[in-house]
Amino acid sequence: MPEIFKTAIQVRFGDTDMLGHVNNAAFVQYLEHARLEWIRAQHARGLPPIHIVLAHLRMDYRHQIVLGQTVEVELWPTRTGRSSFDFEYRVLADGQTCAEAHSVQVCIDAGTMSPKALDDSVRGVLEAQMGK
Repeated sequence: MPEIFKTAIQVRFGDTDMLGHVNNAAFVQYLEHARLEWIRAQHARGLPPIHIVLAHLRMDYRHQIVLGQTVEVELWPTRTGRSSFDFEYRVLADGQTCAEAHSVQVCIDAGTMSPKALDDSVRGVLEAQMGK
């Protein structure tokens, strides 16, 4: 059973479009916020800093979100590769699944901006959260 990381996000007026619901681009920002919060949480647990870039993102929108709702983003790792790892996401508002997403992150060397093998400690955290 995977360990699910959760973070709450308050919908802002600027997240909405002229139709009154959260714009699709804001959903992508919610995922980014969740990834950064996950990294901060792992760093607080003692994981060394990691640098990642987003290599792939796929999202399926299920229901609209409107101003005033509190959004919760859930994420959990599903795969580790040599230098990359995958997350699955659920975006919920008032307990209803509003979007599901998948992303691939690549670890990089911040100096050269080139892919870097996953550190053993990072791999260990990811695999533990995957339930391996």
